[in-house]
Amino acid sequence: MLTISQASLMLLLAIISFGSVDADNLRYESRRLASTTSGTMLALVNAQRATRGLAPLCLNSKLMAAAKRHSKDMAANNFMSHTGSDGSSMSSRISDTGFEWTGIAENVAAGQTTVKTVMASWMSSSGHRRNILGGYTMFGTALAYSSNSRYGYYWTQDFGEGSSESCDYEDTEYTNSTESADGSVSFEDVGCDETPHTPVSTGNVTEAALIPPVSATARPNYRIPQ
Repeated sequence: MLTISQASLMLLLAIISFGSVDADNLRYESRRLASTTSGTMLALVNAQRATRGLAPLCLNSKLMAAAKRHSKDMAANNFMSHTGSDGSSMSSRISDTGFEWTGIAENVAAGQTTVKTVMASWMSSSGHRRNILGGYTMFGTALAYSSNSRYGYYWTQDFGEGSSESCDYEDTEYTNSTESADGSVSFEDVGCDETPHTPVSTGNVTEAALIPPVSATARPNYRIPQ
């Protein structure tokens, strides 16, 4: 039976809850953000893998859905964890999408305002870096935003391996988002209070959840990069 292990590094143990955030005060901008964040994140992940001679990942719609669900949950309920507000785990959220996995992993973070800065945070953590460089083939990612939350920006990366799954995510419907030269995503926080939101200067990451791919652990010459 596969078991879940977690990286020992934990940069954030808990976030004090400020209470439930009214849905009317949230602006997730899923449609406008999806193309930019997923494409840029995938490119940066694959660039890191390429420097180690690892095969690139591709986007999978089920992993994208699982990541989107978790990022929205964290933003709406003002927390950061691998356990959802409904008690869901990384594995249950991914399984709920119908993804038939043999190995999965998840990275989450909060407070970083750009794809580049959140990737830098993850790559600076051995557990998160191991997930990014792990023996997976498919990938999903999401960003959700709430001006009424502590950290504002909530990020999720989901990695997966499954023999019956494929690279099937199409983002052609998402065409209106933009990313500036410094890597920040441009969008409007509509329907929130009028107090400007100033993100914390340093974002946070939590422990990396991991179920190693069967294909990777069974591969004689495969070694998870450190």
